[in-house]
Amino acid sequence: MVALGLLAVCPAQRDRPAAQVAPPAPDPFQVLLTTSELLVGENRLAFALMKDGRLLADARAVVRVYAIEGEDARLVAETPARYHRLEVIEQGKLVHIHPDGTRHAHGDATDVQGIYVAQVAFPRAGTWGLEVLAQWGNAVESARLSVSAVAASPTPMVGTPVPRSRNRIASDVRELQQIDSSDPPDPRLHQTRIADAIAQGKPQVIVFATPKYCASRVCGPVVDVVRTLIPVYGDRVVFIHEEIWESGSLQKFSPTVEEWNLRSEPWIFVVDGQGIVRARFEGLTTRRELEAALRLVLRGTPG
Repeated sequence: MVALGLLAVCPAQRDRPAAQVAPPAPDPFQVLLTTSELLVGENRLAFALMKDGRLLADARAVVRVYAIEGEDARLVAETPARYHRLEVIEQGKLVHIHPDGTRHAHGDATDVQGIYVAQVAFPRAGTWGLEVLAQWGNAVESARLSVSAVAASPTPMVGTPVPRSRNRIASDVRELQQIDSSDPPDPRLHQTRIADAIAQGKPQVIVFATPKYCASRVCGPVVDVVRTLIPVYGDRVVFIHEEIWESGSLQKFSPTVEEWNLRSEPWIFVVDGQGIVRARFEGLTTRRELEAALRLVLRGTPG
């Protein structure tokens, strides 16, 4: 079995790896899940592929799901995985979008170019086997791993109401940096409380991420993906960014994160005007996926 790796999901607590005495051997083919939480029913399974320490883009990938029955595994489903390029990456560099709409590329190149996404279903809770087959050029590789599906999530699920959170906004702090670790922070994402948006009947896109401190390398890009939607939908949708940590501390979660029972980051929730979750995305998410979910919500919103 290939060990399960987490590329884009920052766990609430992380153990530091032991120091290596000998130089590591070349990495085998690996599947790096960015989805840490899988539920009974349909799931967005997102992952990266790595070979010899390099992330692979645009491979042809298929995900097979196996039911674990004692020492045997029975194939129950096979589905293609589509590679989605991250829209805020240009020429191998992360493009940061400022609040005034200006853009600039960060100096350092990034190997996070996109994400593979497959829709997989688990009919019952328990342990399942996954096999990912990938082809790029003349190379064909496969890797297997086990995952667990749970009956319900501690975080708000699709079709359930969200907490009426009184998240801190720009008017609550002297400096926006206290509630936004982006560089620079974006005041457009800190104007409205979640509870007030629900009272106003306005749909919301809520991103939980800590760009400055997230060890996963994708919290910043996820916030930038959300920013790209504001010029188009900002007059109809409330966009909110909530940091994971309480200001000034990397040991205490913010009250809103506690209310939402988040156990990883980043997360994006698309919420309708009644405060009901209509879509949720864990880990790296593209504008294409997010915008498709948002459009569905707006079709059912008057005006």
